[in-house]
Amino acid sequence: MSKNPLSLAPAPQNPGSVVLERIIRRIQAHAMTMIHIANNREDVQKGDPKVGGHPSACSSALHLLSLLHLYVKNPQDYFAIKPHASPVDHSNNYLMRLLFEKDGSRMSDDRQRQAMKNLRHFSHSGEPVFQSYHSAFDPDNFGFLPSGSVGIPPVNALYLAHAYQMAEKHGFDVPQDPHFWCLMGDSEFREGSLIEAMPEAAERGIGNLTWILDYNRQSLDGHRVINEDALGGHDSDRVEGTARANGWDVIHIRHGALRTKVFKDSPHGESLQTVLESALPDYELQSLLAKNDAQTFINAVGKYDQGAAKVLKDLDEKSVVGVLRDLGGHDIEAILEAFSYARTNSNKPTFIIAHTIKGWNLQCAAQSGNHSALMEDEEIFDLRTKSGIEDKDIYSFARFDEKSAEGKYLKERGEWLADGIGKIKTLKENNLKALQSNMSAYELQTKFPSEVGINLKFVPLIHTQWMLGQVTAKINRIADTGEDAKKPLTDAEKRWKPVTKYFTTMAPDVGTSTNLNASMDGKIFGPESSDFENQYGVKDAKTPDLIPHEVETSRHVRFDIAECNVMSCAGSYGKMGEFAGVPFLPIMSVYDFFIKRALDQYFYNAYWNASFIVMGTPAGITLSPEGAQHAWKSDIQIANSITWEPTYAVEMDWVLTETAKRHFITAVEGEDHPESNKGRAAVIIRGVTRALEQKELLTRLKTHKRFEGKKDEEMLELTRQDFVKGGWYLVDHRGKPGYRPGENVVNLFAMGAMASEALVASDMLLKEGLFANVVMVSSPDLLLGNLADKDGYQHLKSGLGITGDLYLSVNEDRPAAATSTEYPPKNFGPTPGALSQVLSLGGRRIPVVSVHDGEPGLLDNIGSILGTLQNALSVRKHSKSGRPVDIYAYHGVDGASVAEAAVEILKASAFSEIKIDAALLPQLQSRSEANA
Repeated sequence: MSKNPLSLAPAPQNPGSVVLERIIRRIQAHAMTMIHIANNREDVQKGDPKVGGHPSACSSALHLLSLLHLYVKNPQDYFAIKPHASPVDHSNNYLMRLLFEKDGSRMSDDRQRQAMKNLRHFSHSGEPVFQSYHSAFDPDNFGFLPSGSVGIPPVNALYLAHAYQMAEKHGFDVPQDPHFWCLMGDSEFREGSLIEAMPEAAERGIGNLTWILDYNRQSLDGHRVINEDALGGHDSDRVEGTARANGWDVIHIRHGALRTKVFKDSPHGESLQTVLESALPDYELQSLLAKNDAQTFINAVGKYDQGAAKVLKDLDEKSVVGVLRDLGGHDIEAILEAFSYARTNSNKPTFIIAHTIKGWNLQCAAQSGNHSALMEDEEIFDLRTKSGIEDKDIYSFARFDEKSAEGKYLKERGEWLADGIGKIKTLKENNLKALQSNMSAYELQTKFPSEVGINLKFVPLIHTQWMLGQVTAKINRIADTGEDAKKPLTDAEKRWKPVTKYFTTMAPDVGTSTNLNASMDGKIFGPESSDFENQYGVKDAKTPDLIPHEVETSRHVRFDIAECNVMSCAGSYGKMGEFAGVPFLPIMSVYDFFIKRALDQYFYNAYWNASFIVMGTPAGITLSPEGAQHAWKSDIQIANSITWEPTYAVEMDWVLTETAKRHFITAVEGEDHPESNKGRAAVIIRGVTRALEQKELLTRLKTHKRFEGKKDEEMLELTRQDFVKGGWYLVDHRGKPGYRPGENVVNLFAMGAMASEALVASDMLLKEGLFANVVMVSSPDLLLGNLADKDGYQHLKSGLGITGDLYLSVNEDRPAAATSTEYPPKNFGPTPGALSQVLSLGGRRIPVVSVHDGEPGLLDNIGSILGTLQNALSVRKHSKSGRPVDIYAYHGVDGASVAEAAVEILKASAFSEIKIDAALLPQLQSRSEANA
């Protein structure tokens, strides 16, 4: 049926419709049994939520999915299906013995049966289970995209096909001719993500993509009642028109063999076909299917065409009902013909509209509320009996006799697919071994560069977004520079050579405005196009050359304004290391505010462990002239995700390098490596277009006591080490004369561009005798969030030395100090005089003021972690247009507001009074000396 690119034996021949139909009936019985067992467990506790299940949704997709498994798919193909049909896939793989252990070996028959009875079960001791929907945890997860988020997987499949295209055109050794099969429900096809992505497939020349619509005319809530008068036809006609308008070939699988024969043999057969295809509304057809009565069907057809009704009157009652229910989505030959066309149609993507019955072969067929309808024992055992299962043990999941035609075919088909899956795994491993060897030549696993290295001497006033362009441009230059180049690479640049060809960039029509010009200029990846600007002499040399080419130096994927599509593309490219051993590292740049448009896609990417970078730039109220719409940042905290916010330009280099190091080390060493990206594969980096004086960084670092006598390079390296752990000191007053924690010290935490305001506040406070340290939070996740919680906030408390310690001073006979509201308190501190029998001590913890351009929740937990007071200054209202100085003041995050907040929180800091028996002092003194 298709090419054989993996040096496999020929695929097993079609065993015939009769054999396939018997296998499909067994698959339905097993899928329904899985759901039945899940809903009738003995370990259900009172109050537990329902387990649910979707027998009817499985049954409408039964023939479509089973034939893909049983005959159509190749080992290198991918599936993305509607979530409710996953038991059908599991049952197919079970019968072909294609359930695998974590080490890649095939499960024993006992373990496979155990998995089948463990749908939606939690694995307590390593027993195999199936998740509710397709998941990476399933024992048949090969070639499957997670299916829990409707409307998203088919789009990811589209861009995964595109990633394979780029890998092949760039000379990587990947499986040839993979096909991407995506099944979705007709209600699901109203998801905007699918409509938005449709033009992409044809425009990008993706012919190895097939979207299949399980058109059963029902949704979760019941029948889909469409205003067909307004649409001018059925919803399937709308879908067809939409697909064709976006460059897809469309195939309807409307009718089965019985209908086709009646249309052909009867004088008015064509009229009956017209009624069924055009005149009879979908809602009425659903009602007729639910009624399931021959005379009612004849009367309904007669309303539209008496000649068509006569065709039915000439048939016996059983045949009339047969014609009513003979939809093409359950006809083996019709389905295989459509799939065969889709496989060989390499010029365009194919859209198949398969007309089906929701609940096919079940008692709930076509019933309005059947989406979550469950079966009773009697129906389950009836299905099992009719599928040839004689064993009464519901947990048996009986296979076919190995000597039967079905048993022989399933074994042969399963072995053929398993052989291919093994060879794909070997191909992937070989690709990664080649990368590992190249990286080892430069010791990249142990000595990865700390930066790409951008010369900033001649750019004193710049912003972090500019630095993004510089770093990506240099990475591209290194990738494209050969041994015979006129300007050879330096030794430092050569160390990057093994990995630079894996970087790709992409943007939703903001590539130029996010400083990706150099990465776009002559580097657009796509089908070749004529350069008419050059032909007519109107090309602007100052703007990037956007003519696409499918060559190795083309690494930018250009988009129109479609943030959701780009996010899905980034996620798909970010899975190529896992799928094909080609660990692309996609960098998506987007105006930060519009990350919100693609949060569903971002969550999906993070969930299925894609490794990618989203560059949100420009971000927040630093984009003050743009006003409210562009000024609200997308502050998100999702598992397997990390957010960075660099302040100075060199930090952009640091974070991109750190992300690249973890990405490539993970690719070749795995997630168990101490510097892998486990738990942080999805990366968001904030960039801004508000420029800062770059010399300010070293100027401030040179005032730190710990940096006395150190060279610039040493200071920057120590700062970088703190940066990649989540936070670093920009201003560090510790150890300076007059520095008295608990009396005149406050810690200011800031992020990104807010460093300028924190510095203003720190300087203002110093003039008043108050010491305000400035700690830059480079990553809230690493310093304060999920990733920090794993090690007890180690870097915050030990690395930076910021704790909630209570700092005490002698406070003899001065009870007023405990309630004083003056700051600093006039009667605070030791006084001369003999100690009384009870020593009175008083003290304060160092309070915290945080300031950041974003939602409060990003930094407002510092105080609770440390056990001290905190004032979190942030963006709490919609913005306006204006200069940064005006907008910062409007939001209360300007320097003066930060200084005022510091004074107020010092006043409000709790003054604790502690009394110690003077007799204990010698013991305390000796213990102190022993610990010294």
